[in-house]
Amino acid sequence: MLMHMTRTTVDIDQDAVDVARAELGTKGLSATVNAALREIGRRRLLAGFDVTRDVDGTPQEVQANRRERFSEPSS
Repeated sequence: MLMHMTRTTVDIDQDAVDVARAELGTKGLSATVNAALREIGRRRLLAGFDVTRDVDGTPQEVQANRRERFSEPSS
């Protein structure tokens, strides 16, 4: 997977990093922060998962439901 990385300076709660590192099994600050961010994205996808809507139906219906659910809100 090709990732776009940005170098930045932020203040981070070291205790929170230690908890996340232990939970995620990562080593190093960057690996821990990146894994935590990916986990939040994964949880967002799973939170909206509905077996009936997302698995049952034709591939076109499933894709249409996903596009509708994850499209950016209109302004």
